[in-house]
Amino acid sequence: MPDSDDEFRDLADLARASGVAEPLRASRQEIRTTTGGAVSAIRWQDPAVPGREARITYLHGLGIDAHSFDQTAIAVGQPAVALDLPGHGRSAWRDDADYAASATAPTVLAAMDALDVPPGVLVGHSLGAILAARIAATAPERVTGLVLVDMSPDFAQRAVDRIARALESEPPFTSLDEVVDRAIEARVGDDRQVLLREARHTTRLGQDGTLVRRHHFPHLPEGRTSSVGRFADAWPDLESLEVPILLVRGDRGYVSPKLVTTFAERLPDATIVTVEARHAVQTQAPLELAAAIREWATRNGLLHGIEETPARR
Repeated sequence: MPDSDDEFRDLADLARASGVAEPLRASRQEIRTTTGGAVSAIRWQDPAVPGREARITYLHGLGIDAHSFDQTAIAVGQPAVALDLPGHGRSAWRDDADYAASATAPTVLAAMDALDVPPGVLVGHSLGAILAARIAATAPERVTGLVLVDMSPDFAQRAVDRIARALESEPPFTSLDEVVDRAIEARVGDDRQVLLREARHTTRLGQDGTLVRRHHFPHLPEGRTSSVGRFADAWPDLESLEVPILLVRGDRGYVSPKLVTTFAERLPDATIVTVEARHAVQTQAPLELAAAIREWATRNGLLHGIEETPARR
């Protein structure tokens, strides 16, 4: 069962697994906004330079939380913030259950303002990638580069909506092992330790003693459904940008070779990297994702001092 122990207790193990001798330090921060309720964030700081500004913001995907980027953040080695998106993790639920990028972008921007995040790189996975594109298009002065993790706007909308409906109908769990078993059955992944860590962070103890998801979707009133928006609406956002764009896709993820071809045609200046992973690249191939981000960021001069502070030691 999940417990109240330090949520960051396993970060030292992640750092060792990443070959990082002097990892960033993580802390939890809660931000009150006037646009959509409280937003919870993880701040990653350099212990050697505590006041160094966060130049990366991580935005997770549908049904997971900010912790999905933990090992990637450690391996990249740059001060950052990782947000629990509205309706997810420890962030507030929206009364209208509208989690489309157009609805949540103002709240996320308000949280970034409250966290004093300077202009920098947005890294978004899945729904977080669509949200990152919306933020970059509506507040271009805030974004110097954009990383999309296993998501293209051409991902089938019927599949997006089917995933949301599946999250809404997910029953409670009797144990963390059951959470993992269901994830393996659904082909979310096959590494039990990785899935167990995700299960610990994305569930909480319900009033009846069962485990329930932290996110809003399975807790909607009967007869209500959520919205995650039309992913295809991100095309105008992406095509309007004048910043470097990186797409990191899993070879068994949601961005098929056909979608890659379309993506490259519509965004010919974008960099595309393929790694061995399913959809959740940041948990299944965190070091490969971090390496791709670091190489791309270095080449484009996006992160100050990245050459002098390599994550892999």
